[in-house]
Amino acid sequence: MDTRSMLRCICAGLLACTFIVILAGCDTLDAPRALEWPGPHAPYPFPDDIPHRTE
Repeated sequence: MDTRSMLRCICAGLLACTFIVILAGCDTLDAPRALEWPGPHAPYPFPDDIPHRTE
């Protein structure tokens, strides 16, 4: 396989991946923000209305 063929395959793969990403869309920017976790100086135990990281 010569260099031109390898470059053509790589470019075709990158182009296909780009189209898949564009058509699929990215919902991470539109998703609601995560709840704020208590800071390092938060009292322990945490209040009941703040979810723990394991939940």
